[in-house]
Amino acid sequence: MKKIKNLWMNNRVLFVLTTIVLVCFLVMGVVVIKYFVGVSTSEYGDRLEDIENLPLKDEDKQAIENKLKENENVQEVTVHTQGKIIYIRIVFTNTSLDRAKEIAATTLEVINDEYKSHYDIHYTLVQEATDTAEGYTIMGSRNIRSTSSIIWNNNTPITSEE
Repeated sequence: MKKIKNLWMNNRVLFVLTTIVLVCFLVMGVVVIKYFVGVSTSEYGDRLEDIENLPLKDEDKQAIENKLKENENVQEVTVHTQGKIIYIRIVFTNTSLDRAKEIAATTLEVINDEYKSHYDIHYTLVQEATDTAEGYTIMGSRNIRSTSSIIWNNNTPITSEE
């Protein structure tokens, strides 16, 4: 008993520090296991689970394309989905940028509200520069949580004059 008491008296700082280090390693181990070893069975998580129950049908894609092609200034339309995003690419001829945005916004009338609540919608509007019209490339999107508005971001390349 005397040896244990002398060992404690001579090394109590070392014992306290060792205990603190062991507790820290234990806490770090628990955090690492919870963080890196999740409970999800899919390597991509569960963000796409509800999409499997509500895929965008070919008829709905065709309805979007038909709505856009009603306008004579629309040259080409492509619609595809990837994950939780509906991508709509529209190529215009002789259309102002503001008018192109209005035409693209008409697709929100055709898209079912159920799709709007499950998918983000991404627009790409393109027009090549010609003698009579200025070219542009602009992208816009509508988030699941937003109302029926589209947020536009101008991606037209800027050319510098030398």
